[in-house]
Amino acid sequence: MRNGLKVLDTDSHQMEPPAMWAEYIDPNFADRAPVVGDFGNGKKGMMCENEPLTKQDGSYPMDSKEFLTAAREAMLRFKRSRDTGFSPASRLEDMDELGVDAQVIYPTVGGQLLGKPFHDEELLAACCRAYNDWSLEYCRAAPERLRMSAMLPMQSVDLAIEEAERASSLGAACFFLRPNPVLDRNLYHADYDRLWQAIEKLGKPVCIHDSGSPYLPSFGERMHTHTSGHIIAHPFEAMVAMMSLIWFGVIERHPELKIVHVEADAGWLPYWLQRMEQHYDFSGKAEHPELNRRPTEYFKSNFLVAARGDEMTLPAAVELVGAEYITFNTDYPHPDGTWPSGMEDLERQPISDDAKRKIFWDNAAPLFGLA
Repeated sequence: MRNGLKVLDTDSHQMEPPAMWAEYIDPNFADRAPVVGDFGNGKKGMMCENEPLTKQDGSYPMDSKEFLTAAREAMLRFKRSRDTGFSPASRLEDMDELGVDAQVIYPTVGGQLLGKPFHDEELLAACCRAYNDWSLEYCRAAPERLRMSAMLPMQSVDLAIEEAERASSLGAACFFLRPNPVLDRNLYHADYDRLWQAIEKLGKPVCIHDSGSPYLPSFGERMHTHTSGHIIAHPFEAMVAMMSLIWFGVIERHPELKIVHVEADAGWLPYWLQRMEQHYDFSGKAEHPELNRRPTEYFKSNFLVAARGDEMTLPAAVELVGAEYITFNTDYPHPDGTWPSGMEDLERQPISDDAKRKIFWDNAAPLFGLA
């Protein structure tokens, strides 16, 4: 608890040790597990199927000298955690120091892995299981505080359903999905209906979170630096994902499906609802026969959007949309996140104490199984 308020950080990350993948993967796939390798262009990094996990050509690079220098400098604030290999104990120590009650934890390398189309879908599923098993074990250090988000192999709907059910039974609190199209399937594609139905029955949220330098289509690939690509990719992909799930009937068909957008800020939310409402007033259901309610009604019944504490547009989002639809994130321990200042930044926002309480804890805690 922090200054009388409970705090849930709905976007934090694992920093997966490279050896973890081979150690936790099904032995049948051990010789093909993700591993540090030579890209053949003078660079090294995580690889699988003899390919880098992040795209090495074209736009939106993640490994420019300038970006890596800035990232290394920013990571100095996590020295204590880094020196312990980002252990559960060091994470909990950081949380205790700043009054953070719970975190939802997503992959880092795993997010990049899901941005690479796999030649072997069974290998992809094995990688997801390996990460999920390792992260679940990590989170057992304090399961009521460390809420694990499970990776799903979206290339195969059958394998994604199988892993959602398996990971949920073992304690996963939610499901991590990228917003990008996979095999040219947007999130509203009919193939995914069985997955949404399965997740709906499990009663746990889908958390939509982009990651850099994917092979999958990304708004970021229009840019030619990582910074410029990152500026647009995360919020634009989130906006499109939200629109897609609403306008193409996914929420209409699956009214119990809960969606949480993280690491995309929340300042765009009033504008995006306005934009959808304008088009509803213009064309209504003309092209979208399953749109039986106004877009904002679907949003308010099924979505949360995570905000950074330092967003200057947060008061406007609270006023125009409502504090009930916003949650909080820091991106711990990534260098572009707001840890450790994010909590204090939110406390300083010119919004009511009731709004801060809702954003810090009340809105999201029930979705992630926190009383």
